[in-house]
Amino acid sequence: MDKTLTGRCMCGAVQYEVNPPFTGVISCHCKDCQRLHGNYNPLLIAEKENFKFTKGEDDVEWYNSSESSERGFCKTCGSQMFKRDKTGPKIKISAGNIDDTSGLQNVKNVWTKEAGGFYTIPPGEQT
Repeated sequence: MDKTLTGRCMCGAVQYEVNPPFTGVISCHCKDCQRLHGNYNPLLIAEKENFKFTKGEDDVEWYNSSESSERGFCKTCGSQMFKRDKTGPKIKISAGNIDDTSGLQNVKNVWTKEAGGFYTIPPGEQT
């Protein structure tokens, strides 16, 4: 995919755009993602330098979810939006917040050993 993507939280207080290149969508099945999202979380992986807020950067609350990562959510509506490494170059964007997901594909499933027992990951996609 080679187009700029836009996205927003549920209430619209936080909006952003992100430019290619993208690593693709990685679906994380870890317990943290399950607790935050109610299920696995498909995340678009992009470079932080290609990401910018177009509205409401101050409306994002960052939660230190581990020593190396933090997660961003909208202070108003609670939409879980981002995960970023504190020191690395990547930002992970919850794919459900992207306005137009046509052309995006899941490239990998991770932490599948922690996947919820209420769904089945397709054969050959477990890591």
